[in-house]
Amino acid sequence: MRISFVSECLLLRIVRVSVPTYRVRGQPAQLDCEYELGDDTLYSVKWYRDNEEFYRYLPKYDPPKHAYKLDGIKVDLSKSDDRHVVLHQVTLKSSGLYRCEVSAEAPSFASTAGEGRMDVIYLPREGPRITGNEQENRVGDSLFLNCTSGRSYPGAVLSWDIDGEKVTDPNLLVQYPPIQHAHGLVSTALGLLVPTGKTMQVKCTARVAPAWREGSEAVVGNSQVADSKEAMLLVRSSAVAPTLSITLLTLSLLQILLTQSET
Repeated sequence: MRISFVSECLLLRIVRVSVPTYRVRGQPAQLDCEYELGDDTLYSVKWYRDNEEFYRYLPKYDPPKHAYKLDGIKVDLSKSDDRHVVLHQVTLKSSGLYRCEVSAEAPSFASTAGEGRMDVIYLPREGPRITGNEQENRVGDSLFLNCTSGRSYPGAVLSWDIDGEKVTDPNLLVQYPPIQHAHGLVSTALGLLVPTGKTMQVKCTARVAPAWREGSEAVVGNSQVADSKEAMLLVRSSAVAPTLSITLLTLSLLQILLTQSET
């Protein structure tokens, strides 16, 4: 009996590249590049943002780690290696497409890459603000309310709810162009027409990307309006990494006197 041994040639391959989809400005960001060498020997691991190299790891060099200057990118070399790269506090300029490229030594000279996009957002310092009073903002049998977001990037998407139902009727909504501010920040506004003569709860919600939302609620009636704000911040990592949820609650009460005029 003759026994044959078959040797399987294992090739270099990327197992997983993890790039956080969203990061809030000022937070650190970790980029992960998991790979298997198989029968190969590692030559280099390089990271690029929008095709510009900002980090490389070459195990035969001393030191093996090197970072390059790139606008919006500051690598924490003490926490980075061949499989993980940590960025210091990210800025709006840190947004982009990140690619990890792994290369092998001779004789294969194999190379493989994986990528993911990260967008950096700037959260408003305050929640959306509801304004309007019956004396100044009455339009026929309707009361005109306005909701204005804080400065953010990208601009917040605003929506209104009346008694828990989202307002979709375009005849009740008043659209405004976004307002541009310094450093690329944007604030947005959205108007709402509500009928007078009955009590209802209206809520304006601001969303900045899928990562953050904040709402202001007001009870509109014949006497007083209590306005409260609740903020919730949700920071998600990549789909393959555990979700990080941070909840921030800020409550403020504002009493506004509204009286229904005689018609």
